Amino acid sequence: MIRGVSRAESDQPVEAEDVTPSDSGDRPDDLPAARGLPGRLAGRSLMGQVYVLAIWPFFELLFNAAVGIVDTAIAGRLGEQSLVATDAIGVAAYVGWFMGMMHMAVGVGAGALIARAVGGGHRGLANAGLGQAVILAAVWGVFIGALVFALATPVSMLFGLEAESGALGLSTLYLRIVALSSPIASVLFVGNACLRAAGDTRTPFFVMLAVNVINTFVSWLLVLGPEPFGGHGVAGIAAGTTTAWTLGGLIVLGVLIRGKLPIRLRARRLRPHWHTMKRIVRVGIPSAVENSGMWVGNALVGYIVGLIATSEGVVGLMGAHIIAIRVESISFLPGVAMGTAAATLAGQYLGLGAPHQAKKAAVLSWMVAAALMTILGAIFIGFPEQLTWLISPEPDLYVPAADLVYICGYVQFFFASYIVLSSAVRGAGDTRSPMVITYAITFLVRLPAAYVIGYVLGYGLEGVWIALCGELALRGLVYIAWFYYGRWMRVKV
Repeated sequence: MIRGVSRAESDQPVEAEDVTPSDSGDRPDDLPAARGLPGRLAGRSLMGQVYVLAIWPFFELLFNAAVGIVDTAIAGRLGEQSLVATDAIGVAAYVGWFMGMMHMAVGVGAGALIARAVGGGHRGLANAGLGQAVILAAVWGVFIGALVFALATPVSMLFGLEAESGALGLSTLYLRIVALSSPIASVLFVGNACLRAAGDTRTPFFVMLAVNVINTFVSWLLVLGPEPFGGHGVAGIAAGTTTAWTLGGLIVLGVLIRGKLPIRLRARRLRPHWHTMKRIVRVGIPSAVENSGMWVGNALVGYIVGLIATSEGVVGLMGAHIIAIRVESISFLPGVAMGTAAATLAGQYLGLGAPHQAKKAAVLSWMVAAALMTILGAIFIGFPEQLTWLISPEPDLYVPAADLVYICGYVQFFFASYIVLSSAVRGAGDTRSPMVITYAITFLVRLPAAYVIGYVLGYGLEGVWIALCGELALRGLVYIAWFYYGRWMRVKV
């Protein structure tokens, strides 16, 4: 019996007590020893809980990153068209990132609610949050897809792509094909976020494994495969991504409906329940605003890279920039995986009424991530060209990209601090503070520094990355200070 709600009652339609999770924080902090977290986390040490929650997201993120790496690698092997195609795929990657960030805004809101509900033993509230999250994901995905489809050409032009080279048309084609899968892709990402918040991080891994295998096979078949399948170039790469996201979304829905998990998607939960939906939106809106600001900031960085490429008359500069980002994405996989553990444990322990245990879990996740990412940073410093060559053997792409990878190797500790601690804060339901921090640092530090050092002072793409990495170091320090200030432990969801 938990706060007057029995197990039998907890999965019934949401009642008054079921929509108020036990997040008041007025319970004694030794409560976890008395009851503990449910499911796969039950009876494990804190390190064991972090391990269980982080190991599968690490492999999931590895395969998720591989989707973009495969697209870029195939584009870099299109012979005479490789430079133009890599530029187009690079710009499309920025917009694809925007789509993923917007989809995950719903996942952040739903995840905070579900984690609190699972930690507090309110299975009915967790299932209600899941149902409303699926509705919001589908509707939001339609809007994002329509937006990307309509703005594909002007956004590509913003990054400096030109019709004469063919890159503008290729980028537009890629984005419009991928935009068609936005509604089901939104369900894919949000469904995985809900599963992770409930403590199941293994299922999303297998889903993303399937997504990556499908993407690799279909993209290769439509681009480099034998006749009559191959030869479709960038359109084939986009079709592979769209097919993979669509099938991945359908797999997630099937898993959630089947219900052999901490949460289950029931038909009655798909009727709009405005109070629960409002709670998800209240947490999700600041995350969407933050993600929008983050993306606009990075899009403007891409615009600065386009200015440099135009002024220097260099083709492939955007491609080198994206290749470096692809390599860098390997480094933050441990950080994001540990951030997933920190967010889940922060939310569930706060739902359980154990804020100090939530803080201990976040700090442990942070230390592990910082150690792993620092090691990867050392590898970036020692072997940058070897890493970029693996993505593209074209010298005009992998050689300049290697200099960028070398630069980012020095800030991995601060990058880990930012990723894990911001995830813990959001997992607790505090999405407004990260929104303010993101906007302040992005528009007052990141963009001015990149423009001045890279373009005005003439240090080029390397100057841009020096500015970006310096801003990452500052961002990590800000999140360390904010985390220890502790306001996130008192936020209501």
